[in-house]
Amino acid sequence: MVLALILNIRGQESPNQGYTDFFNQYTMRVDYFHSGTSGEEHFAIDRILNDGKWSGSKTVLQDELRLGLYFIEVYDQASSTLIYSRGFASIFGEWQTTGEAKKQWGTFHESVRFPWPLKPVTLVVYKRDALNAFQRIWELKIDPDSRSVNPALNKTPYKAFTLLESGPESEKVDIVMLGDGYTTDQMDKFKTDAERLSEELFAVEPFKSRKNDMNIRAVQTPSAVPGVNRPHPGIFKRTPLSVSYSTFDSERSALAYDNRTIRDVAATVPYDFMIILINEETYGGGGIYRLYATVAADNKFSDYIYVHEFGHH
Repeated sequence: MVLALILNIRGQESPNQGYTDFFNQYTMRVDYFHSGTSGEEHFAIDRILNDGKWSGSKTVLQDELRLGLYFIEVYDQASSTLIYSRGFASIFGEWQTTGEAKKQWGTFHESVRFPWPLKPVTLVVYKRDALNAFQRIWELKIDPDSRSVNPALNKTPYKAFTLLESGPESEKVDIVMLGDGYTTDQMDKFKTDAERLSEELFAVEPFKSRKNDMNIRAVQTPSAVPGVNRPHPGIFKRTPLSVSYSTFDSERSALAYDNRTIRDVAATVPYDFMIILINEETYGGGGIYRLYATVAADNKFSDYIYVHEFGHH
């Protein structure tokens, strides 16, 4: 079902969307802090920067599916024209449902990405209410020529390799695979794990029959130690992407809060969706809609978890 939804966005082709009237070939990434409790939330801008070549569709710029807890709209300021929209979810949104959020404040780093605008725009963030309607909760005016907006391309230090190349980024679903807890000596293992799990994805429908609609690339982030942080059994580690089990105190839930680092690594290649492979045997993983999915690569259920969590993502 998830691929059908993704390709539905890609497939609603209309030649009159006017991409070049409003955008150039790059990606604008807005980093911000999302803070609050179970009953309130606030936003504070961190930075706005160039996140590399735009890999999304250049013809389908508005999200008619309107899925996810949150939704963004980007308006051209001069004409008030809606030029881009997408639904998404976040770790903050998940955290708000926990008991911890009822007792204390929490702050999470997040990003939204859209084509780089040629002129000033207004970014509006909405959240789904109890009646399933989106309500405006934050607005940010952005001038791409402002000194506070960084147009410089990131010169990545990370190595990448391609697992599947089916065509131009703007016409395909682009997946980036990252790895955490793999040492320099385990980069071959990372590649083998990425190949195996990619093959598993294409062993099931609807992915099997739509393989030619996808590109898959992987980025290497060697770790000083093998494996990742596992607080419940008292095994503590620090790794490049900071993936950790025990998210929201759930032993099997594995996510990472270092959004800035993860986004910088992912931007090594063009991407729409992100998978993080965990170099662990312990059952675990996680998936947030349009953020990323994680999976422990060496568990006997890894193949199932990978497809399952990608579905959430």
